[in-house]
Amino acid sequence: MAEVNGVTGTNAGPEVMYTMSEEEVSLTREEMENMSKEAITIWWSTVIKAVVSSSSSEEMKNILHNFLSSAVKEMVKSYGSKRTMELMGPMMRQGGKKAAVRALEGHEIVERDGIAISSLIDLWEGALGVRGTIVEKTEISVIKVAKECPFANQPPELCALFGKFVDGFCEVINPEYGWCQTHKMSAGDRECRWVCKKES
Repeated sequence: MAEVNGVTGTNAGPEVMYTMSEEEVSLTREEMENMSKEAITIWWSTVIKAVVSSSSSEEMKNILHNFLSSAVKEMVKSYGSKRTMELMGPMMRQGGKKAAVRALEGHEIVERDGIAISSLIDLWEGALGVRGTIVEKTEISVIKVAKECPFANQPPELCALFGKFVDGFCEVINPEYGWCQTHKMSAGDRECRWVCKKES
């Protein structure tokens, strides 16, 4: 009977006792950052798959909400707001680009204008459980107001990261259009409000 790395088993040869030292189990800051980024990547890939498959399972939404909220909250706590955005911003923007490619492959988008972009963003938000209304819709700009959001009491960095995702999304669909959040419940506002408009 032998115990290796804390696991006891038979037919393991002479009795061996080995315990990992603190140095062997401790992680460097870079390793922790890479693990955090990988966790967010896995989460976002799951969201994309859920939207593509039109999954509206409440259980799935709760899992996604809890995972993302916990991951972002822990990153902000460990690295601070600025470093969290530096680490996750580029990755989320790249994720938005990939989502746009999938959207173009899976949907017949004739006019790549603000209305088309906003409709797709609205689809993503719906999959995340955000409930709102488009209050203005023209070829120049689209405005949406949401008063129900499962992330309302979460760190505002979470909303900022979603904004980076949408930036990448717009860049692929039509770089002439931009997207910005003017109000965020996560920042203390009474509602969430975003604008998608032509910038050039």
